[in-house]
Amino acid sequence: MRKILLVNEVDYERVEWGLTKTLVGPQNVGSKKLKVNITEYLPGHVHKLHSHPNQEEVIYVLSGKGITETEEGKRKIEPDSVVFIPEGVKHATWNLSRSESLKAIIIMAPSEVSLSNTL
Repeated sequence: MRKILLVNEVDYERVEWGLTKTLVGPQNVGSKKLKVNITEYLPGHVHKLHSHPNQEEVIYVLSGKGITETEEGKRKIEPDSVVFIPEGVKHATWNLSRSESLKAIIIMAPSEVSLSNTL
């Protein structure tokens, strides 16, 4: 069955690096293979190096500037940057600004996979 949500009616959840809200996921629309979030990396914050052993991820930057980091190195990201992260690849996202959030749409498939921290 089709589900329609209004983004402003979904609450943000506090996470270590900022705020995130699930737009599409098992808990709110019953998706089995896809999860879509909007995440705000707060000024000066970083989502530390981690990996998703069996999950691919796409980060689409809406606003702000930052850095994406993998074992291949660091690259700057800005609005309209799209980052594809294959399953199992260690990655981090940094917000470079001290005053502006880095806002991104995060797409993950499959929807439910445990996080592997690799500090």
